[in-house]
Amino acid sequence: MKKFLLGILFQTCVILAGAQISPTNPEFEGQPVGGKEQLDQVIQTQLTFPKSILTSTFDEEITIFFDLDTAGSAINFKFSKGLNNVQRNELKRIFRFMTFRKTQSTQYFPLPYFITLHLSTEKYNKYYKQKSKLNVKRNFPADSSYVIATKADKSPEYFKNGDEGLSEFILNEIEYPKLARERTIEGTVILEFVVETNGYVTGVEVKKGVNGGCTEEAIRLIKLTKWQPAVLNNKLVRYRTTYPITFSLRNTSRDGTTAPGQ
Repeated sequence: MKKFLLGILFQTCVILAGAQISPTNPEFEGQPVGGKEQLDQVIQTQLTFPKSILTSTFDEEITIFFDLDTAGSAINFKFSKGLNNVQRNELKRIFRFMTFRKTQSTQYFPLPYFITLHLSTEKYNKYYKQKSKLNVKRNFPADSSYVIATKADKSPEYFKNGDEGLSEFILNEIEYPKLARERTIEGTVILEFVVETNGYVTGVEVKKGVNGGCTEEAIRLIKLTKWQPAVLNNKLVRYRTTYPITFSLRNTSRDGTTAPGQ
């Protein structure tokens, strides 16, 4: 009899707890490794929809619910709106570029995590226009396993003139942070990131930072870079690599730019 009463009490607690927790409570919002900036970078550089979906009225706010496996990868997707199979499959594919932190503190009544995205034809066309400027040589098919390589038959290189072109790009685009100049802060930021099979960068992580806004400026720059992807076994592969960007006041020009160190 006691076991029966305890069972009823436990079920009642479950019902009450579920009633008090909203599935979109901030506690359950998915936290991508790399933050919202990482999510935005993946959406902007990897999302691909067929033209038939991109009508003038396509403007949706979509909430995606998911669980996390032991590696922090999203699984068991559910969508807040009746998207078609093409849209659902593409959004699931996008999530394979990211991992998430497990943040739920509710031990006994776990709910799915969620992410809310605002997608529209206007935004998509803006991203597509940006991507169309990248002239990646596609002599090989892309690997479909999503495995990130650290060794390859051919490493990724900057899409225009390799290392020399990348140095020139950074020299032209870098803005020495005002605070760093005022406090005479110098140093080398070392970033680790993944070059995707379409030549864009995701998963930027800081291996060594520099204060005064230098780290943030280095991240901004590396996200703008475009690459010829790595090749392994005659396939384009995702590839993890590092790159240093040096901030030196001795090499700063009048407009605040500085030459990158190698």
